[in-house]
Amino acid sequence: MGWLWTSSSSKAEPQQPTPSSIPIRSEPAPSPPANTNEASFNEAFPHLAPTPSQPSQSPNTSASTETDNDPSLPTTMSCRAAFDAAFYCSSLGGHFNDIYRYGHLRSCSEHWADWRFCMSLTGASSEGRANAIRERYREKDAKVKKAPNSEDVWKRRGPGEMIERPFRFAEEESLRVEKA
Repeated sequence: MGWLWTSSSSKAEPQQPTPSSIPIRSEPAPSPPANTNEASFNEAFPHLAPTPSQPSQSPNTSASTETDNDPSLPTTMSCRAAFDAAFYCSSLGGHFNDIYRYGHLRSCSEHWADWRFCMSLTGASSEGRANAIRERYREKDAKVKKAPNSEDVWKRRGPGEMIERPFRFAEEESLRVEKA
């Protein structure tokens, strides 16, 4: 006798495994032999590809084009990460970090401004969005570089202010420890 849902008590025939459909890859078409290395390199690294020369370009526009395509500036921005940073800044943990690191509470308005900026770009085209984000980070970098920084308190030593054997005390200490 079989289970309740089977009506026959005869031995079931073993099922044949169904062949799974395996996608077969076709060989890629051979590319032309001339400049294949250069073309594949330019495909992999488009920012390093040579640009066509334009003789009518003025020096002012060439400088602005270089800064517009600055690869060190990001072209993407995560709205979720911006919101998380702003929310954390406003939370108890963020306030604790501010007091511990800086001795006072810092404003979270810059974080919230970043989030609002990101949300305002949700309907923009991908190229317009990338340009706006790049410009935003360029402005933020300029603001940081304009502010005073820790290197302002250092001054370069003059010719007569060289330190003779700056690590002599460490050398003497290591020799003393080795003898002991």
